[in-house]
Amino acid sequence: MRHTHKTFGEGFPLYHSANILSVKIVASDYGYPLDIYGTDNSLILTGPKRGLALCGSLFFEINLKVKDVHGREVKDERLSKGMLDINGITRQTSNFEYGVETDTLVSMHSTLEMNFAFVRDAVEGTVGIRILEGHVDFHGKIIATTTRVLCEIVLHDSRANGLLTAGNNQVMQTACRVVCVSVGEMLLVTVAPEGGDELSHHTVRFASKLNGCAAENMVCGNYKMQVKVTWSIVM
Repeated sequence: MRHTHKTFGEGFPLYHSANILSVKIVASDYGYPLDIYGTDNSLILTGPKRGLALCGSLFFEINLKVKDVHGREVKDERLSKGMLDINGITRQTSNFEYGVETDTLVSMHSTLEMNFAFVRDAVEGTVGIRILEGHVDFHGKIIATTTRVLCEIVLHDSRANGLLTAGNNQVMQTACRVVCVSVGEMLLVTVAPEGGDELSHHTVRFASKLNGCAAENMVCGNYKMQVKVTWSIVM
């Protein structure tokens, strides 16, 4: 959100980016569940806190350790260690096919998969959700999608992250809240209260912008909420 209030002229050059969708342990010498930061084989993502500028390559350092397995200590606590990268040069061609991609790290005592989606000419949208009416505690799932790559970017999931409680200003602090979107496409935010049917789910749409913000109100089951997206270029 650093450049939200700046004005950019026509033709202003934009960086590419990538949305990290999930990081999972898909194979483990120790079996499951694993006592690491996450639930079972899928790790809880708490970032990034701003859009990732993909100038050449993005590098991700992995260093995961397991505390115990089924209540017993392990001789080697190192679960996964190594480096993954997203090459932005090879993805800049005009005929690049957009979609969910997977990179794999086989190391130590596990196989790890990182799912991601490349974003051309990116802007970052920071999603904030305020409870206008209803209980301050939220049970359910909040996801974001884009119109170019229809995949879920989980902002909050009560089954993994637990109860989400609004603060004094009634704003809920989700685990993830930044989504990168290509200029010209839409950002969709869906709120699905736990235990409700599809009629209680609600989706709002936002057109991507270089700066500024936009807000939409929604009614989801017993909640009335305001979803606000603050836009900024990626740098």
